[in-house]
Amino acid sequence: MGSRSAVFAGLSTLDLAYAVDRYPAEDSKTQAADLFLGAGGPAANAAVAYAFLSGAHPALVTALGKHPLAELIRGDLRQHGVTAVDLTPDGDQQPPVSSIIVATEAATRTIVSLDGSRIHPDLDDSTAETVADASLLLVDGHYPDHAVRLATAARAAGVPVVLDAGRWRPVHAELLPVVDIAICSSAFTPPGVAANSVHEVFDHLHAMGPALVAVTGGGGPIRYSMPGGHGEVQVPAEPAIDTLGAGDILHGAFCHFHERGADFPAALREAAVVAGASCRYLGTREWMRHFDTRPAR
Repeated sequence: MGSRSAVFAGLSTLDLAYAVDRYPAEDSKTQAADLFLGAGGPAANAAVAYAFLSGAHPALVTALGKHPLAELIRGDLRQHGVTAVDLTPDGDQQPPVSSIIVATEAATRTIVSLDGSRIHPDLDDSTAETVADASLLLVDGHYPDHAVRLATAARAAGVPVVLDAGRWRPVHAELLPVVDIAICSSAFTPPGVAANSVHEVFDHLHAMGPALVAVTGGGGPIRYSMPGGHGEVQVPAEPAIDTLGAGDILHGAFCHFHERGADFPAALREAAVVAGASCRYLGTREWMRHFDTRPAR
């Protein structure tokens, strides 16, 4: 791969996660057992996981601006080997902040946040140059105009494009024709497709563009479809504490293993191991301190 590295494009947030045994009662005060504060968002978390596993320094194309809270995000990304390419370098907007309650007894989390829909970066042709020498591009669909432009530029340059698709959004209709690999959550239901029909999702996505498609299922199997057939990847059982960002980490790990030559099912399988390990700790960074053996091929 040389000096080439993946590029990630999409949302950055400031995540504030409190760990409690169980969800607080309404109109009450609760003493938290622990706290995580750091950068979040699908593309940002994926970029950090990729940087850790690969040792490379990926770029993250996102919107940060000059707000003091943006400096916390930028500093956290820098600390973890990710270079931010800011779509709004002169903006004074407050970046999205996610407030998260992690109920450790149930290993569930509840998130209240603003996404990037209030931020509208100007289109800049030079941004597309970011992907010209990339090894791979992952887009999460946030900042739609930029996502489409970057994916189109990557396709033209022969750079593989991976889509992180949580829920169906209008931009997906434009993105999917220039996407090679789509990894979706079980909540992803395109218009006209029956809910909970993974095979209809596969057929729909293949018809729109991606040759490789996977649907994650939380702690359940990852189902995938590729030329030659369908299959499932079992997710390792882990003593989960916090599932925050696990899907994002899976995407970043997948990009790493895919780059290293793993076939589609193998890359998904190894990425699931990494994502599962992340659920054993609060937040989206602590797992890296305990992940002593990095998967290798």
